[in-house]
Amino acid sequence: MRDEVCPSSPDGVFFGMERPRVITVSGANKDIGKSSLAAYLAARCRSCAGMKVSIHAERPPGEVILEETDPAASPATDTSRLLAAGARPVLWVRSTRESLAADLREAFSRLDAQVVIVEGNSVLEHLEPDYAVFIMGPTFEGFKPSAFEAIARAHTVVVNGEGAPRGGEMLELEKRVKELNPRAKLVVVCELGREKAWEMVLSRAAGRVGGEQMSDEVDERVKEAVKERAEEGRIPCAVALKLAEELEVPALEVGRAANALGIKIVACSLGCF
Repeated sequence: MRDEVCPSSPDGVFFGMERPRVITVSGANKDIGKSSLAAYLAARCRSCAGMKVSIHAERPPGEVILEETDPAASPATDTSRLLAAGARPVLWVRSTRESLAADLREAFSRLDAQVVIVEGNSVLEHLEPDYAVFIMGPTFEGFKPSAFEAIARAHTVVVNGEGAPRGGEMLELEKRVKELNPRAKLVVVCELGREKAWEMVLSRAAGRVGGEQMSDEVDERVKEAVKERAEEGRIPCAVALKLAEELEVPALEVGRAANALGIKIVACSLGCF
């Protein structure tokens, strides 16, 4: 069952500004699936901006807020994956704990989007998201200090990775999570499969920010356009990317339309589909 739509709460970061719907994706440690899930949600948002927040011991040299412009960066970065998924614009906020509130305010002032998907833990110290999802492995081993604050603020906790606990171990893990966050709902990837687990997170996100903003349904207009451009059940990657640009939709929207029609996207070297 979807959570009821909850209007955004006022935050100091947005004082005097129109506040967008905010979805945060946080995690226990690196390489746990945050970027993958953030890109999945961005690809299924009608119109969203993206943001990656990283905390440094000292203020990094150069611009604190950088805009991602290369969706095909190699190797792929967290921000390039958001851009490839259709988020526009995508900002990387490189801040310190002391200056984060001011840097977030500046970053959000540069965005004009109804929904902003933010990847990072420390951002939760300064705003109340409409929907917060936290990703962890099957144990609490390797938890970053900021992860304990993030899991306590999450609406959904996703247990990802190999070697997920079973039986009594799973009950113990759930008990520990509930001690940190009584309201959290668990989604266990090894039990549901990744596709179903991600769909469940999408459903809950839509329930919090509004179903008109996020959907896994394929636009009929995009399906018809893909059908027209395809030849013998195939469409080249370059053609698919051009089509996404013409229709002003994320590249992955074209990919989902092709999948729904059983059309294969070929000659793809960018990893967009």
